[in-house]
Amino acid sequence: SGTSPSPPRQTPPPLEAPRGDEVKPAEAETKWNRADAEKLYAKGWETSEEAKKDLAAGKADSAKKKFGKALKKFDEATQIDPKYYQAWNMVGFCARKSGDLKRAFDAYQKCLAIEPEYAEAREYLGEAYLLSGDLAKAKEQLAWLRSRKSDEADELAEKVEAYMEGGAAGVEKASAVEKKESEEK
Repeated sequence: SGTSPSPPRQTPPPLEAPRGDEVKPAEAETKWNRADAEKLYAKGWETSEEAKKDLAAGKADSAKKKFGKALKKFDEATQIDPKYYQAWNMVGFCARKSGDLKRAFDAYQKCLAIEPEYAEAREYLGEAYLLSGDLAKAKEQLAWLRSRKSDEADELAEKVEAYMEGGAAGVEKASAVEKKESEEK
């Protein structure tokens, strides 16, 4: 829901094996690990996009399974690189879409602890608050987004309005309609 999460960065060029003492082993390991984490992120991204299409097509069971598979990839990416805030955001996104709000909240908090200015996570956190019935906290995230003139503010504002009209079910319905409209463009 909301704007589509940021796509993975372009696949980095393959890392060359260090020659001699050019790179310390620990530095080489860190670089390899981040590259591995980004590959897992890219796989998770593809699967989450498939899940969103299934959700928009009314295939909720298939979507939930795919969100679960994507969640595993994003989770693996965070295990390899615990500072990979975009992966933490996607752990939260997929956990939320799989119905695990506690895990979603934990992941968004980890993401924002690493990168407090990450607007996309603020939007998704706001949506999670709406799904949990906490309109006040969702509005806090909306105020934060508006204070930064973030594009995500409009996305969350639509979900807040949908929540006020139809509760948590209204938020999910608005997300499904939004996804279908973006696919038609």
